[in-house]
Amino acid sequence: MARNGYKILDSDMHVFEPHDLYLKYMNPRWGERVPRGVPRKKHGQIRFTYADGKPIRPSGVQALSTATPKPVAGEASPGEDGVAHRYAKPFRRDYDAVSQIEAMDVEGLDVAVLFRTFPLHCDDSLEAEYANDLCRAWNNWMADFCQADPKRLRPSALITLHDVDLAVDETRRAITELGAIGLCLVPEPANGRHIHDRYYDPVWREAEKLGVPVCFHPAANPNTDQVVHRFKGHANEVVLINAFRNPLELMLAVGSFCAGGVLERFPRLRVAFLEGNCSWLPWALYRLDERWELRKDYANEPLSMRPSDHFLRQCFISVDVEEHLVADVIKRIGDDNVVISTDYPHADSHWPDAVNHFMKIEMPSASRRKILWDNCARLYGVN
Repeated sequence: MARNGYKILDSDMHVFEPHDLYLKYMNPRWGERVPRGVPRKKHGQIRFTYADGKPIRPSGVQALSTATPKPVAGEASPGEDGVAHRYAKPFRRDYDAVSQIEAMDVEGLDVAVLFRTFPLHCDDSLEAEYANDLCRAWNNWMADFCQADPKRLRPSALITLHDVDLAVDETRRAITELGAIGLCLVPEPANGRHIHDRYYDPVWREAEKLGVPVCFHPAANPNTDQVVHRFKGHANEVVLINAFRNPLELMLAVGSFCAGGVLERFPRLRVAFLEGNCSWLPWALYRLDERWELRKDYANEPLSMRPSDHFLRQCFISVDVEEHLVADVIKRIGDDNVVISTDYPHADSHWPDAVNHFMKIEMPSASRRKILWDNCARLYGVN
């Protein structure tokens, strides 16, 4: 397509799941615990419940405290109604694969790697088999979704860390049988285990062996240990939680992988940190390097190089399309590790003008080319 002379690969384009996804794709042994929703009547994500109507876990406005104003009745996630007019056409097709391709055409995207909107498995209270089957159902649906145009629609695979053996099995199945080209995980601890715990090494080893990237993407309101839970029920939680959740969780994930020993053990593993800005990265790497230099003699997981060197060798981070501070990131760490996403079809996406926003940011054309295509293609192994 080559918009303005640039090929474009969206590293983290989202989908809106259909209301009957799990009824069609999930193992029926779970009976009334199989998630289901009602057909959407307007733009927005589906609220999935059990058969008795209880939410799988609260999402969007459901997760806000009773003290938080809810000015738009029936709005699933804050801000959705305000942008609904932009999504009238994909809404009429219920955000199916055809509408996804049409949305890519409007934005000028050549290829998109597709990610979930609201993952249901992010709950420490769920038994491992149930959480894994939620992921299996989504992965099966996504594989079918991408068949509408397998060259342009490329699937990611949901992986839960409730149980490491199940995670390895689903990683292998999703990549070798379903054609997924990346793994989507949340960076938060699972049942008290941080992502750099050696318990999870088999997952990273399998991803390295299969040559697919591990992509960390925080979840909204998980029933897990998440930094911004401290703001729940307090003044302006809707602003504070949304502002800090993704950047802080990704910052901690960068620390876990670059300074916690994971990338030392898996030097060929590719890792992406998505939808949490990139402007904080130079400071975070500086801070990790400084602490490593001061404390490396006390580290029980020795590193052969600085945390920043691990990042630059193996990691990628996504820039928001209007994030002008990316120019400083390029100045400080270079342009080889930055990828981009439109965040379609979420309330804070700038679709159908997301790429136009990015084109307005001043940077060398060679850097823009890398961010729009080269780095994304290298991350996912796309030719």
